[in-house]
Amino acid sequence: MNIIKTTSIVAVSIIATLAVASIMGFQLSEIIAEQTTPVEYLSAEGVQVTGIFKFREGTEVLPIQVFTQTAGFKRMQPFGFTFEKVVGNTPYLHKHADESYLFRNSIDEKENWNPFDVEIVLATGPYAKRVVEYSKCFIDDYAIVTLRDNEEGYLNKGFANIERINIWCRAMNFQNPSLEELEAIKDDQKAQTTSTLDLKEPFSTWSDHFKYQQTGSLQPKQ
Repeated sequence: MNIIKTTSIVAVSIIATLAVASIMGFQLSEIIAEQTTPVEYLSAEGVQVTGIFKFREGTEVLPIQVFTQTAGFKRMQPFGFTFEKVVGNTPYLHKHADESYLFRNSIDEKENWNPFDVEIVLATGPYAKRVVEYSKCFIDDYAIVTLRDNEEGYLNKGFANIERINIWCRAMNFQNPSLEELEAIKDDQKAQTTSTLDLKEPFSTWSDHFKYQQTGSLQPKQ
């Protein structure tokens, strides 16, 4: 009975709020926009994962919350990975997911219709620590999932609506940015006993490179 009363009170409060907003001339979208705040996701040691998806239609740079390299390191394995991201405005990625669904009865069509390349950048701030390059990829599986931790989502601790995508590719390559920066230092600038503990952050960042920059976002150094 108390639950029913509480639910009724909440419903009446919402209706009253909307009625007042209507009288005051506010739009519902304006109310929602004011209540929405950017969400920051924490990760160990500040390492963030960014996916650079290079489609024929254009390039999309996406923040990725979960990345798993599923296959490709061992001999004779195919190359694949799975990632999860909060549902967002990613028209090209969604277009390819839709095409993969349409060609679900033919693996050859899925592979050859519209392949794309992906770079996964693991970075601390602007400094890349590890980069995995994938080429000639296609979406093998796609699902929208609502994550919750038992009853916590219902107790105002929040739900997460994410896209879980599995991708297969024909080639994979690793990059080692820290080693590249180390080897770029001239011999006369290095001590004979230099160790990795002595090294500071690289002199340049992954965001300085033009291939990672998108119009209106990352800009070259002045």
